[in-house]
Amino acid sequence: MHKFSLLVAGSLLVGANLSAQTVYTGQTLNPGNAVGGAALVARNNFLGALSSNVATNGFDAIAVGTPAPLALNFGFAGIATLNGSGQVQTGTGFGRFATSPSNFWEQIVGQGNAFSVTFSQAVAGFGFYGTDIGDFNGRLTLRLLLGGNNVGSFLVQDGDLSGDFVSALEGNLRFWGVTYGTNAFDRIEFALEGQTDVFGFDDMTVADASQVVPEPASIALLGAGLVGLVGVARRRRA
Repeated sequence: MHKFSLLVAGSLLVGANLSAQTVYTGQTLNPGNAVGGAALVARNNFLGALSSNVATNGFDAIAVGTPAPLALNFGFAGIATLNGSGQVQTGTGFGRFATSPSNFWEQIVGQGNAFSVTFSQAVAGFGFYGTDIGDFNGRLTLRLLLGGNNVGSFLVQDGDLSGDFVSALEGNLRFWGVTYGTNAFDRIEFALEGQTDVFGFDDMTVADASQVVPEPASIALLGAGLVGLVGVARRRRA
């Protein structure tokens, strides 16, 4: 009975810490078609929460004009497939640009233009750079799903739902990412509350739970919990 209680308590403690969710986001206005500012800080913080073997995919090795569905290999995290009405583009234009050397994914999203990413297995981390999001026609949200069930909904970029042009957001650079301690989702849906927007999507990072580094506070709490359990066991043996 004592060993069973110790095992259950330890399992519950690990589960509680590993299921934590963290969102990383930052926006740089008027970036001048370059990566920097708050968006870069957010991405660095996101990558800092992942192990060194995590995979990031841009679109530089893929021919310009390649449409969806497009499957990208993320190693331990499996295959991610982009679905919707997007295609690989290059250069700069209308505020959209590559955050890796040359190519990016240009996506139309809105009424009649769906955009989603499906994963070959459940994953625990996802992040990307977006350019020129929200300057036209609405606000962008993400829905994370597991087996068709909603895991969470997140606002990525607010916008003007009246359909007016928001000049302050033209060409903006946004990083958005999320990590979980367990493999929590197998599909992401991009939804636009409004009409239609076109944005750039680049440097997508995907991680499974083994590549998410526990936060120091979680490690400390886990250690304290295990020390407490060992203390109980010693007192009982005495």
